[in-house]
Amino acid sequence: MKEYLKVGEDYSIPDRYKCKIRNNWYVIPNIAKEPEAFFFKRCHKYPKLLKNESGAFVTDSAYKIELKEGIDINSFIFSFYNSLTLTFAEIEGRYYGGGVLELTPSEFRKLPVPYINIDKLYFNKYVKDFENKVNIEQILGIYDSIILGEYLGLSIEEIEFLHSTRQKLITKRMRK
Repeated sequence: MKEYLKVGEDYSIPDRYKCKIRNNWYVIPNIAKEPEAFFFKRCHKYPKLLKNESGAFVTDSAYKIELKEGIDINSFIFSFYNSLTLTFAEIEGRYYGGGVLELTPSEFRKLPVPYINIDKLYFNKYVKDFENKVNIEQILGIYDSIILGEYLGLSIEEIEFLHSTRQKLITKRMRK
């Protein structure tokens, strides 16, 4: 361990700001347990919610997602990506120059997520669709009818209204 710390000292790591202000430069404070997922606080086209399959820890660019008892992470991620939730992300969040959307934890908690419990096989299909998408509109086109139509009982017209409202809000944000 002494050899490993010596390498850091050779690179002057103890003199860098974050290490310099610590009692022991090599002790990283506030390491919490690995979260189930991350929600990245800033985004461009749509908010990013990612399952933590690598066992990574949270940085200051993401929030850790810990779900209540009985809520499945796969089902939550599946349920998150719909026009209702993403429209409210545009409404609740704030935006900065260049069209960057930011959501704080309190804004994230306000987002309506019509939770649907799905099985692992269906989630794997969803992940494959998500990975192969051209854009988020493709995913919304497939899954809005399930999440908002079948589950919430919204009509095609209501879903299209949410979709077009979200598009208008994104266009407005991108012009800033």
